[in-house]
Amino acid sequence: MPRDRIEDADLPQKCPTCGAPLKRALCCRRCKTDLGPLSEIIRNHRRHMHTARRAFADGDAGRMFIHARRAHGLRQTPESIRLLACAALLTGRFEIATGFWAANRGADEG
Repeated sequence: MPRDRIEDADLPQKCPTCGAPLKRALCCRRCKTDLGPLSEIIRNHRRHMHTARRAFADGDAGRMFIHARRAHGLRQTPESIRLLACAALLTGRFEIATGFWAANRGADEG
């Protein structure tokens, strides 16, 4: 059975195409944009974030970096930036970590 509804947290509050308020449907009621691919990207982002955190708990910095990088590639959030920067530090990729720090050092102060 195809899904026609999604979890509230899977999508933004407004349609990225027309700005209409979303009501958990996989298709915008106003412009008919298919929101299924966006929902899938967000779910994959969460899965990679979770796997990266689990890798950290297991002491596997290499696996943490791989999944943090994949999560950040799918969806760039403050949380994905922090996780990827930490993973970069733990794996000795200092230029990546300092690059994220330099680009985002004022984000938490604002």
